Amino acid sequence: MDMRKKILYVITKSVWGGAQQYVYDLAINLPKDRFDAVVAGGGDGLLFEKLRDDVIRTIRIPGLQRDVAPINEIIAAWRLLRLFIREQPHVIHLSSSKAGALGALAAKIASLVTGNRLLIIFTIHGWGFNENRPFLQRSLIFCASWITSIFCDRIILISTSDYIAAARFIPKRKLTLIPHGLAPIRFLSRKEARLFFAQKTSRPIAADSILIGALAELTRNKGLFFLISAFSSLLKSDFNRYRSPTSIGLIILGEGEDRTELEQYISAAGLQQKIFLPGFIPGAAERLRALDIFVLPSVKEGLPYALMQAMAAGLAVVATRVGGIPDLVGDGQEGLLVPAGDPTRLKTAIAALISSPELREKLGTSAQRKIATKFPFHAMITETISMYDAAPNQ
Repeated sequence: MDMRKKILYVITKSVWGGAQQYVYDLAINLPKDRFDAVVAGGGDGLLFEKLRDDVIRTIRIPGLQRDVAPINEIIAAWRLLRLFIREQPHVIHLSSSKAGALGALAAKIASLVTGNRLLIIFTIHGWGFNENRPFLQRSLIFCASWITSIFCDRIILISTSDYIAAARFIPKRKLTLIPHGLAPIRFLSRKEARLFFAQKTSRPIAADSILIGALAELTRNKGLFFLISAFSSLLKSDFNRYRSPTSIGLIILGEGEDRTELEQYISAAGLQQKIFLPGFIPGAAERLRALDIFVLPSVKEGLPYALMQAMAAGLAVVATRVGGIPDLVGDGQEGLLVPAGDPTRLKTAIAALISSPELREKLGTSAQRKIATKFPFHAMITETISMYDAAPNQ
C-alpha cells in the first residue's frame, strides 16, 4: 500500500512562466519516498513537457484558460471536481487566479462528496485586483479573491506587499509568507552567451557594445511598450553622449499574446535593427550574462523569477516599484527602481547605467549577493513541505 501523501498541483496555463516554474520546482523536488506529485492544468505546454521528462504525471484540463469564458469555466470546474474525486489527493495546491477560484470551489465540494479531509492551499502570484483595470473589473476580481480565500485552508504569499494586502481581508491564521527561492543556475560565459544571441538575431554583437535585455512573457502586465518607448527616447536624445549609435541594442526574450502588436510598435519607431524579439528560448536564464543591463518594466508582478535570475547572474537591473520587486531590489543598492508606466524615468535609469560601468558593477555584485543569501532555494522547498506535512491522512 502506498503510504505517500498525494500532492495535486493545479495551474491555469501549462506554458512556461513564473507561476509554472514555481509549480515545477516544487513538484520535482518533493521527496519521492514521502510524496506523490501530480500536476493538472490547461493546455499541454512546456511545463508539462518538462514535468514528464522528470517522470511527474500530468493531467490536461480542457476549458481551463486565462480568458473569461463562462461556458468553459463551468466545464473546467466540473472536470476539476471529477478529477479531485477520482484522484483523492491529500493536498490540492492551486496556483494562478483562475485555477485558484475554480479549483478552491471544486476542492471544497469534492471534500464534502467524498468525506475526505483535504488541505487546500492557494499560492498568490500577484493579486489580480492590483492590475490596471476598470474599477468594476477590479471590484469583481477582489470579490472573487475573497470568496476563493474562504474555501482555502492556507494561502501562500510570495511577496511582502501581497501579504499586507491579504491581511486586510483574510484571517492571518490562513496566511504564510514564503518567498521564491532560486535554484542554482549554470550561467554561460559572456562570450558564449553573446555568440548565441548574435546567431539568434543574425547581428554581430561587439565585445564592447551595450546590450540591454528583458526576459518576460509578451503581455501587457510586463510593461514592454514602456521599455520600447524609453529605449527609443534614449536613442534620440541621450544616446550620443555615451557611445556611437551602433553600439547598443535591446533584446526582449519571451513569447506571448502581444507579439504582433509589439512588432508593429517597433516597426513604427523604425527600430527593427536595434530591438530584437527572438521568442521563447529554452534555458534563456543561462545566457543572461550576455547582457550589460537587465530591465523589468512590469506594471503588475508577484516575485519575478526573471529578475531573480538576472540578479544571480550579477547584472545591473532596472525595475519598477510594483509587487514583490522592492523585496528583491533596494533602490540604489541592488539596482534602480522607477515608477511603473513611466518611460521617462525608465530612460533616465537606463542612461545612468549606460554611462557608468562602475555603477553597473557595484549594483550587480550587491544583487548577486542578495539572491544567494536572502532567497535560498532550500528554504522555499522546506517551508512548503512542512505545510504539506500538516495535511490530514485519509
